[in-house]
Amino acid sequence: MDDSLLADSVSTLIDVLAAKDNAVERPGQVEMVEAVATALSGRQHLVVEAGTGTGKSLAYLIPAVLSGDRIAIATATKSLQNQLSDVELPFLDSQLPFPVTWSVVKGRQSYACMAKLVERFGPNLDGQGIAELFAEPGDDLDVVVEWIRDGGTGDRDDLPVAVADDVWRRASVSGMECPGKASCPQGDNCFAEMAIDAARDCQLIITNHHLYALHLASARRILPEHDAVIFDEAHKLEAASSSAFGVDVSGGRVTAFANNAQRLLPPSDRERVVGALRANADRLGAVIRELPEARLDPAEGEPGDAILGAIRAVAAAEKALPKPDEDDPRVGAIARVRNQGGHLQGDFGLALDLPDGFVSWAESPRGVIRVAPIAVDASIATNLLVHHPTIMTSATLTTGGSFAPLAARLGLSPRPIPEDPAAFDVADPLPRTYDGLRVEGSFDFSRQGLLYTAAELPDPREDDWSAAAAAEARLLVEASGGRALVLSTSFRMLSLIADGLAGLPFRVLVQGELPKRQLISRFSASETSVLVA
Repeated sequence: MDDSLLADSVSTLIDVLAAKDNAVERPGQVEMVEAVATALSGRQHLVVEAGTGTGKSLAYLIPAVLSGDRIAIATATKSLQNQLSDVELPFLDSQLPFPVTWSVVKGRQSYACMAKLVERFGPNLDGQGIAELFAEPGDDLDVVVEWIRDGGTGDRDDLPVAVADDVWRRASVSGMECPGKASCPQGDNCFAEMAIDAARDCQLIITNHHLYALHLASARRILPEHDAVIFDEAHKLEAASSSAFGVDVSGGRVTAFANNAQRLLPPSDRERVVGALRANADRLGAVIRELPEARLDPAEGEPGDAILGAIRAVAAAEKALPKPDEDDPRVGAIARVRNQGGHLQGDFGLALDLPDGFVSWAESPRGVIRVAPIAVDASIATNLLVHHPTIMTSATLTTGGSFAPLAARLGLSPRPIPEDPAAFDVADPLPRTYDGLRVEGSFDFSRQGLLYTAAELPDPREDDWSAAAAAEARLLVEASGGRALVLSTSFRMLSLIADGLAGLPFRVLVQGELPKRQLISRFSASETSVLVA
């Protein structure tokens, strides 16, 4: 182990804090810096529970940067991702005697798809593309197109104005649609690929749990090579991994495929093929919505028949798609539909032949059958833990003071595993043992927090509850002098609360008025502002 990384990390933390306004040295932060430095230099796994106010970000960023290793940092939320890339790392870069390099990598749907936009607006995004591919006008995409023509990054979070989800869907593709750089006519201009290329030239790769789990599920083929991984908000890693390793079966997926395929099909086949897709989509959706919300075998009975019918309809549609020449302007659109159809058939086929260790259940109100691994420990161990030192941190990781329950579910072990099956055929595998550290946060809840219960509100089932709750929110915001984050559980309530705050002498920011990144930035910059979300 290289003790110099530990010493350098602690001294750098002290220097960095001295340059930060109102910063104080926190014993828990120093302990965490030492533990992270030890884990990275010794190529060991580490689990850290660090309470609110510890300063976790700097505690792992400083050793990560000083290690010289390429390190992936995955968060559960975009807000923390943005906090790291927009605030913490620029500050650290300004304080160190050498440049700190980092790049953010998000899922495909976070970036505009140049292939889609060129098909609609032409190669220079200033005219008419392939009109027959699109049923609706593209006027609502003007703001996206103009932004890209003016040098926009393609990342939705960087848009100057908010766009609705349905508008963004028409400007982007999911990972299940994207055929990849080599099969796309706009592969060299792909914003998602540019983000990955940029990450190859950086020391730190900032991403999210779900994309990192997809990276593991793809046998580590999505993100650039790296030497270690840090998971912040690690209490959410298990759920993200289960989602990434599993699949959804629904009529909606078949309908989406039909919508994308219909204008590419030959006119002679279109009505028949699309009709079969929609009929099977409707049947599958109806069958799922009638199922009890319980565990089931999707291959049995009506669900199995409906899933098999959907697979056959998608296969027939794929067979009917034209096989374009390389110079055919539809080549990218056809490749996306084929990719979407291939994923759909593979996922539905998985549901009909559940692998060992997988379970399936119906989420009937959503019209979805969910297929997922019973546990993700083996997948994480095989694809990650035997290869890279892994650091997991959050404010809540222990159960009854013990890391053991969560650690076991994430593939870690309290003791060496002889002839570890996860390490089969791996040269120089890492042991799955880990060190655990619990540090108290510096936030004094009894002195710095106040819990208020609005005991006089009507019952939430009563008609006048919404108006009364909005009025209560206004009173609280007035009492706090603004400086409030007001959260609601529905967009209807969000609108009522926002309308109720009109006329107050504070800046009121409302989710949907601006991209989330800009909202949070403006909220942070103005002490008396109010954010309703």
